[in-house]
Amino acid sequence: EFLSPTFTEFLLFFATLVLFIASWRDLRRTLIMTFGDHDARLRTLRILNELELHLGNYLLTVTLINAGVGIAAGIACAVAGMPNPAGLGALAATLNFVPIIGPIATFAVLVVVGVITFPTLSGGMVAPLLFAVITFMEGHFVTPTIIGRRLAVNALAVFIALAFWTWLWGPMGAFLASPLLIVGLILKEHLLPDTSPQLPSD
Repeated sequence: EFLSPTFTEFLLFFATLVLFIASWRDLRRTLIMTFGDHDARLRTLRILNELELHLGNYLLTVTLINAGVGIAAGIACAVAGMPNPAGLGALAATLNFVPIIGPIATFAVLVVVGVITFPTLSGGMVAPLLFAVITFMEGHFVTPTIIGRRLAVNALAVFIALAFWTWLWGPMGAFLASPLLIVGLILKEHLLPDTSPQLPSD
C-alpha cells in the first residue's frame, strides 16, 4: 500500500523531469516571448537566469552532500566489518537522491547484509544503526544548514519547507522542497520588491 503509489509517483515525476529538461529551451523562449513589453521580457529573462543559477548550485550541493553520506556510510560499514564497504557506500550515496525511500532502502539492505554476514544480531545491526545516525544528522542538520548558507536561504525556512512538502507530497515533496523554496524566493524578490520600512541609520 505504501510502495506501489510511491513507485508510481516517482516514475511520473522522473518522466516529467526528463521531458521538462528536454523541452526547457523551447519553454524558456515561449515564456519570454509571451510578454509584449520589453521591460517584462527583460524581467522574465533575469528571473529565468537566476533560477537556472540557483537550481544548478542546489543540485551540485545535494550531489556533494550525498557523496559525503556515501563516504560516511562506507567508513561505517568498514568499521563494522561489513563486506564490500565501498559498494555499500556507493549504494547509500545513490539512493540518498530519493528522499525517505532511499535511506529506508539502504537501511534495509544493510540489515539484510549484516544479518547474513555476522553470527549475532547485535553484530549485524552495528552498520545499519550507524547509517541511521548518519542519515538523521544529514537530513535534520547538515542539509538544511549547508543549503541555507550556500544558497543564501534561512536554514529554518529550508527545514520548514522540507517538513511541509514531505507531509503534503511524500518523498517527491521532500525532493522538491528546496527547489520550490528557491523558486518562490526568487519570484518574490523580482515581482514583489521589498518596500518595508528600513531601520534608521546611526
